[in-house]
Amino acid sequence: MNKRPEITEQTRNNLREAFWTLYMKAPVSRITVKQITDLAGYNRATFYHYYTDVPKLLEEEENTLLAEIGQLLETASHGALHEQIGPLLEVLVENNRYASALLSDHGDPAFVSRLKEMIWPYVRSFLVPLTPDDPYEGELMKEFYLSAIFGTVRLWLQDPRIEISRLIELLLAGIAGRPQ
Repeated sequence: MNKRPEITEQTRNNLREAFWTLYMKAPVSRITVKQITDLAGYNRATFYHYYTDVPKLLEEEENTLLAEIGQLLETASHGALHEQIGPLLEVLVENNRYASALLSDHGDPAFVSRLKEMIWPYVRSFLVPLTPDDPYEGELMKEFYLSAIFGTVRLWLQDPRIEISRLIELLLAGIAGRPQ
């Protein structure tokens, strides 16, 4: 039984922060428990007290971020597209360090796929007529729109020199096929 929950939570946070520092520079496959614990100032046994391995730590972090995004999308599900994209971008900005790493070249492709599947129902209804008779063509168009959105957001997270509202305008103009 844990008698000091505040210390437990601080230890977990320190391990997570050390992980994110390393993950921003290298893929998860190149991050070791020793690197995390050395950076966080703990021994390996401490890491294993909280996590089974580095990929499980990443999975837990991804699930936390996806749950937060899912909750925001649920509350914004009845609004216009800009009312849905705005909260999503705000979550990504609040978690910029994590989102940038997850969407980077060495990020987890499974995370991006899960995030795309999560936001697709919200984005799909606002797109220019997207009802191809062939399901394969529908999948191609889905990937086209989502890849464009994620590529743009990824670049913006790396260098957010314009306001979120302007980014949303650009994305909406691109989706609607209007030059901006």
